[in-house]
Amino acid sequence: MSSVEQNSNNRQEIFRNMLVGTLLYSVVLGFFNDYTDILHTGTYSTTFLMAIVMQILTYLTYMIKDKFVDWLDNRKKPKSKILLIFGVWLIIFLSKFVFLWVIEFIFRGTVEISSFFGLLLMVVILTIAQKLVEIVYCKLGDKQ
Repeated sequence: MSSVEQNSNNRQEIFRNMLVGTLLYSVVLGFFNDYTDILHTGTYSTTFLMAIVMQILTYLTYMIKDKFVDWLDNRKKPKSKILLIFGVWLIIFLSKFVFLWVIEFIFRGTVEISSFFGLLLMVVILTIAQKLVEIVYCKLGDKQ
């Protein structure tokens, strides 16, 4: 283990995840902007700013999801799998409407997303890309 890994803390992990996530969002959103009719941003600066906003919103969504799961775990009653699944799904689903509202509020017409389902497709692709990055990162850290 390197000295960087030994000395890392939670704030550093958050910084690294936010930086990598923002750069990944920027690339994926850039491809959506260039090659589909789902997203139109006009300039790369707008695309990059949108990537920052989406990364922050994604981070907050996962933070709320984790708080909900912790709340369910800390209840005295037995944990309901159905409540857990429905609650997590509801948080993730409703967050997309928040994404659309925040993007519209911040960018005021300079960003056009074709529909809710277009945003959903972008988020699914972004999530898959992030998971692939995490898998590669973990595999590179495995001792051989």
